[in-house]
Amino acid sequence: MAISKNILLCGFFGEGNLGDEAILQAICANLPESIEPIITSGHKQTFGKSIRRRGLLSWPSFLIAASKSPVTVFTGGILQDWSWEGVTFFANRIIAAARMGSIPVLFGAGIGPLRSEKAKETVKKALSYVKAVYVRDQTSYDIYRSLMPEADVKLGTDWTWHFRIPRKDLDSKNSMMAVNLRQWGQQKIIDDAVMQIKSFEGPKVGLAARKGDINLLEGIQDMTKVSCPPDFISFAKACDNCTHGVAMRYHAALAMLRSGLKTKLVCYDDKVKYLADSIGATQNKNGISFDFNAPPDDFLETNSKLFERMKISFIDLIKSLY
Repeated sequence: MAISKNILLCGFFGEGNLGDEAILQAICANLPESIEPIITSGHKQTFGKSIRRRGLLSWPSFLIAASKSPVTVFTGGILQDWSWEGVTFFANRIIAAARMGSIPVLFGAGIGPLRSEKAKETVKKALSYVKAVYVRDQTSYDIYRSLMPEADVKLGTDWTWHFRIPRKDLDSKNSMMAVNLRQWGQQKIIDDAVMQIKSFEGPKVGLAARKGDINLLEGIQDMTKVSCPPDFISFAKACDNCTHGVAMRYHAALAMLRSGLKTKLVCYDDKVKYLADSIGATQNKNGISFDFNAPPDDFLETNSKLFERMKISFIDLIKSLY
């Protein structure tokens, strides 16, 4: 039985992203009250103990936190080579945690894309230190198995399935669209999405999942209003009067689908494409769903079951170490 009552949580926390903050809240909700989370965060959290997330000055506090924590949990979108730092940031911390005596585990983690051989080699080395793995989607599962074919990797889902989102009965006579877009390097996908949004007959409300997305949404013609809900539950609640949705960010898409909206997904990366494939939504050449798709029952049931399995495994792991 370990004496320590700390757990180190490492993700993209405290950077203003709706999804990552929801992930953090869900994990902490599944911790015993006797365990204090130490959180790598871009700003001070209102719960647990926050430590600097990035930069050279973050390392002393990270190493101390790892030495005090029997386990370090890595979660959310990690090990992605959109930039080299997207690989090394998490790879180095996985290795460092292990060398400080903290067990690195992945729960609800999204891995990839990993396009370069150097990125794959770096990630493979880091993953050799990991002791328990639940990834959040099939794409991450396939990447993990390709790098670590002997590893006991399990398919989980996103931590936001912890939150109960009532599925609404839609009033087709009063169509309203919820719109979520983000800035992205490939302008053609944004232009295509905006064109389809403008063709929708009915009021449109912009729902930003990050404050930096507000200007883009405000620039779309005929937008009734634009808001930035403070958390995942509030985002889903903001969909209450809507019947349709267009979503680009992963957690915005999840909130719309779980609310029952008929949704077009803007598949700018693999995780959103996985969502589209999961609900049977085919995409055009720019990665946008051809049709508005309501979430099928098996999508909701499957992810609920995957979450329960992941949650039970997480709780069992915590009980075994504390």
